[in-house]
Amino acid sequence: MGHFDETICDCCVCPMQCVLEQLVGLNVEIFTLNGRRTGTLIDVDNFIAVLDNREFPIHNICAVSTYSPFDFKLKPIRKSVVGECSCTEDPTTKLAESKIGSFEGIRAGEFINNGTISDVGEGIVILSSGGTTAISSCKIEEFGVFA
Repeated sequence: MGHFDETICDCCVCPMQCVLEQLVGLNVEIFTLNGRRTGTLIDVDNFIAVLDNREFPIHNICAVSTYSPFDFKLKPIRKSVVGECSCTEDPTTKLAESKIGSFEGIRAGEFINNGTISDVGEGIVILSSGGTTAISSCKIEEFGVFA
C-alpha cells in the first residue's frame, strides 16, 4: 500500500488505488460523479484504473463494487491534524466508523445503495449488500436509508 505525506492523495486517491489493486482481474462496477461503468478491471497504476478499454483517473472514482462478497484489506485509519484530510476525510471516516455494523444508505456520486457498513479504513467505507462496495470517504454526499 502506497505512502504519501499529508496530501490529498493520502485521504482519497491512495486508499482507493490500494482497494482497486486488490480487484485487478475481476468484474467490477466503477462509479464516478457522472456515471458508472461495468467491466473487467485490467490494471491500476500511477493513479489510473483501466476497465476493459476505458481509463479512469482514480481521483474521479467515488466507489467500486464487486458482485460477490470481498474481504478488502484497508489502510488503517490515521487522524490528520493539518491539511485537507483533517477537514474532508477525517470527519466522514469517523462518522462511518461509528456506524460499523449498522444498516445504512450511502450516496456518493452515481453510487446510491443501502447495506451494512462492515468496515472502515483510511479514506474508504465498505458497504456490504450482496456484493461489496468500497466507497471513497471524500466522495460521500450523505448517509441515510434510501427507498
